Amino acid sequence: MHRWEEEHGAGGAEGEVARIIYASRAAVRESVYAEMEKIRASAVRHNEPEGVATALLHQSGWFVQWKEGPRDAVRRIMERVAADPRHHDLRVVHSSRGPRLLSGPWSMAIARGRDSVMDMERRVLALKRDTDAGAAFSPPATWRRLSTPLRHPGAMRQQDDESFRRVLVCAAEGTWSFALTDWLARRHGTDVVHRRFAGAQSTDVATDYVDFVHDGHVLRVIAMARHGLLLPLTRAFLPDYSHLVLLLSADADANARLMVRVLEALRPLPRPPSLLGIARQPHSHIEPAALARRVGLDYAAALADPSHPAGCWEAMQPLPGADAQPARACAQ
Repeated sequence: MHRWEEEHGAGGAEGEVARIIYASRAAVRESVYAEMEKIRASAVRHNEPEGVATALLHQSGWFVQWKEGPRDAVRRIMERVAADPRHHDLRVVHSSRGPRLLSGPWSMAIARGRDSVMDMERRVLALKRDTDAGAAFSPPATWRRLSTPLRHPGAMRQQDDESFRRVLVCAAEGTWSFALTDWLARRHGTDVVHRRFAGAQSTDVATDYVDFVHDGHVLRVIAMARHGLLLPLTRAFLPDYSHLVLLLSADADANARLMVRVLEALRPLPRPPSLLGIARQPHSHIEPAALARRVGLDYAAALADPSHPAGCWEAMQPLPGADAQPARACAQ
């Protein structure tokens, strides 16, 4: 367990914290990433001793910030944040008490898309209207609602698990998971949303997603660089995924390194996603399946070329149902 989790009880421990999410117009004239790194340094220095965790997103000229921690500490930090000249028009879109969902002091994300500043404002206003009318959204659903482009199917249904399903894909080596999202976007005539995530100390990693209608559901397929699995923002969303798809390598050591990250990321979750390994040869599944079973995780194995998107997609069927097993799964 990381020091942050030991000290502050992240990852679903008993006890409640204040949780707040706000959106604001960015007033950053220079490099957005460089400015966010400055914000990161200040937040880690001031917020971590207070037990406050933060996730910060920049998208379409807006900031979205999610904070969790002791109520008085969150209130004090919010007063300071409200006076920061790097943003304006701050609007609180979520406020609740509940378990910690952010497992570390800092995460940040930059998302690139075609939505304008006004498109983003329409998303903020629509969410604010819904919450003011009594609609309840979890912090992850609030974040997704604000970060999902208006053009994407299911943009307004982020809280509805019956109609919106999510699958995370990670490769043991290379960029195979990103090739899959690119292929799915071309197949369905939709956009890939390109994002970069970073933690308190780590360098940034890529994570893209594509949304499309599949078997009567809106399906989101997310490609995640393997180094991003342990970021607090990634871990906060893991309970919402029905499956974590692992594109395995012929290199057993690469597969073992990926599984170590997967098991550490899933360790605190009461209901982790099911694991689906895709590999060319049956023997590539032996060690990952054994590691998964050792900690009580479901693991299904499918045979396909993980570098070939069409074959991977066929092997993944009949996703996205959380209780479904891949059509081409082989017993281990």
